[in-house]
Amino acid sequence: MTTPPSFPSTSDDGSPARPATAERIAEAARRMVLLEELEDVMTIAAAAIGDAMGGDAALRVTTDQHDLYATASGVVPPAALPPEARTALVEGTGEGVLLESIAELARCRGWVVPDGRVEPLEAARLVGELLLHSLVQAVQRTLIVGRSRRNEANLERALDSHRLIGQAMGILIERHRIVSQEAFDLLRRASQDNNVKLREVAEHVIETGAEPGDVV
Repeated sequence: MTTPPSFPSTSDDGSPARPATAERIAEAARRMVLLEELEDVMTIAAAAIGDAMGGDAALRVTTDQHDLYATASGVVPPAALPPEARTALVEGTGEGVLLESIAELARCRGWVVPDGRVEPLEAARLVGELLLHSLVQAVQRTLIVGRSRRNEANLERALDSHRLIGQAMGILIERHRIVSQEAFDLLRRASQDNNVKLREVAEHVIETGAEPGDVV
């Protein structure tokens, strides 16, 4: 797993360190953009938000198919979080600072109890909100890429089915001296009568040489 970044909240002499807000956002956001694994992205975001606000951050990412929680240690089960963190992330109530960002495909919440090391808190909260926005956009990108890959796979399967059905039609045309529409009707009727996918009927004809109606 990618090692999360660390933004110091105190300098060597113990006084508050004030790294530029732009640098803090850019470092975390840059890494979140480059990473593809959702677990790594959430870990980076939790570490960055916690460091920016001076506390241990907990995150929740909710999509249509997933409900994930994370800290700077990585993705964790809800039971691994303190009760107050779970309450804040699920119900949106309780002590601490609650951050939220919503996109079309995902909803992200962040929760942290600042320990007073970072001032002013409002500026730190702004950094945290911007980092959470970067997280929700990274999650959105991951989901869109996943959808695109699934769509490509579906297209490949559709093209393969088209090829198989055409090949089976060719066999039936040659065997029975019929036209294309008649050959397709034979395949379609066998599919409906036997409650078998048209692709499977075509494969049966190609692989066995049997008639479409002989599908079992």
